[in-house]
Order: sequence, then structure tokens, then C-alpha cells
Amino acid sequence: MAGTATNLMCLFLILGIAAPSLATEYVVGDSAGWNLDVNLKSWSHVKTFKVGDVLVFKYDPKLHNVVQVADFADLATCRPRNILSVDNSGKTTITLDKPGKFYYISSLSTDCLKGLKMCVTVTILG
Repeated sequence: MAGTATNLMCLFLILGIAAPSLATEYVVGDSAGWNLDVNLKSWSHVKTFKVGDVLVFKYDPKLHNVVQVADFADLATCRPRNILSVDNSGKTTITLDKPGKFYYISSLSTDCLKGLKMCVTVTILG
């Protein structure tokens, strides 16, 4: 009897490890992408982002880029002083690997001042 209980426990552990990820991939701005035609504040506020989710920024690299900045002040002022990463590939993929607030802007031209910026709040999976 004890062997059966142990076997069942091992089976549940294996199934738990092998279970598919509950991560979601979000295309920022949905079909419109990362550009000035999207209200990104509204877009990001209606989503629930969890650790493990993926943000995919699709954009024209001649017009925009994706800059992750460290704090709200950089986002609010559009003056990136604390840059964590920069990408201008046209398709930037970011895995949300910890809980917290994360800030993204486009630093090209006047993109950020015109609204090409957003904050996402990431919660712990659960």
C-alpha cells in the first residue's frame, strides 16, 4: 500500500514538472504593433502580465526602437538616463522574468513624447 502511494506521488510530481507552461505571449499593441497609432497605456493596463510571459514588440526599425529604462522618471520625462537595454531589430522579444514594474520607450525622434511608451506590471505566476 505504501508503495502505491509513493508511486502516485512520484507520478504527480512528474506530471507537474512536465505540464505545459502557462506563459502568454503578448504582441505589444496587438495587430497595430509598437507605434504611435496605439494607446499603449490603455493596452497595457487591461492586461495581466505574469512572470514567464513574453512581450513581442513589432515595429519599423527605421522609425522606432525599444528601450527599457530603469524607473518611472525616465518614462514620464522621456529622458532615458538609466537605460537597461536597447533594441532596434524590428522585433524585440522580452521575457518577463521577475515581478515588478517595467518601463519601455522609443528613444527615436519625439516618439516617447508623442506616447510611444508604456509601463507593465508583472505579478508572480499563480
